[in-house]
Amino acid sequence: MISRLKRGFAWNHVSFFSALILLLCVTVASAPAQQGGSRRSSHSSAPNLAVFQKGEELVYEVSYLGIELGTIRSRVVSVDSTRGKLRIGLEGFVRTYSGVPFVTLNTLFRSVLGDSLQSVAFRNREYIRNDTVFKLIEYRYSTRDDAVYISETLNDRPGWKRSDTLDLEGKLWQDGLSLLFYARAFAHTRGTHRVPVLMYRDKATTTIRFGVEREDEDIDAFDEDVRTIKLEGETGFTGIFGLTGGFEGWFSDDVAAVPISAKMHVLIGSVRIELLRWKRRHWKPPLADD
Repeated sequence: MISRLKRGFAWNHVSFFSALILLLCVTVASAPAQQGGSRRSSHSSAPNLAVFQKGEELVYEVSYLGIELGTIRSRVVSVDSTRGKLRIGLEGFVRTYSGVPFVTLNTLFRSVLGDSLQSVAFRNREYIRNDTVFKLIEYRYSTRDDAVYISETLNDRPGWKRSDTLDLEGKLWQDGLSLLFYARAFAHTRGTHRVPVLMYRDKATTTIRFGVEREDEDIDAFDEDVRTIKLEGETGFTGIFGLTGGFEGWFSDDVAAVPISAKMHVLIGSVRIELLRWKRRHWKPPLADD
């Protein structure tokens, strides 16, 4: 059952979703569940693989200037290392509340992570009309060709297809959903990462500064302040609605590194993202007074 201690997004493009979900923003099968109050050292440079817990589900509310826009939901679908390769299945779902002016979004994202926490498969289903007509975008990575093949189809136009190819430049790339979990895995390290990110048919380099500082964060979902570790950075691209690229994120200061809140800076104010409810086995938020 999804926990909720109290008490609803979106712009219609993959790249803007990527920017938002980054803000909230693994080697073998899921690590043993840990209690939330246990601190994690900030001195290790290795990724924290315990963030990948099968069945975890996190729901966030997105707001701008106090106006609630909608929700972002992330889910860990699978953690599999039985064939000698790590594969982590992830899902993300973004939906605006009804009545939000100017924009409507209803989009499902699926991503698969590999051994180096890179994206090895990605699919985006964006519903266009009535939850029945949708656009489907898929990435197919080829290590042999050092390329990603991108296809776009519409379910109400059989036979129509748009195809593109991007050079991977010998790098390991992230998509918007995989980037969230990459950030979680390194949240308790120190240093600056420059991460190659695919934004549909475009490329960007997202800069993340980890281990900025520890702060107590106050959000509506909790009766008390939560102990967090902060990161900040730049997405490497600008976007609609005055998106400037700068962001800040606060993750729970424990082994789960649950994204608690985030801000995406725009020309006027910032887009705010807060944890609304969660389902994670044995997790309790690390309270500031613990």
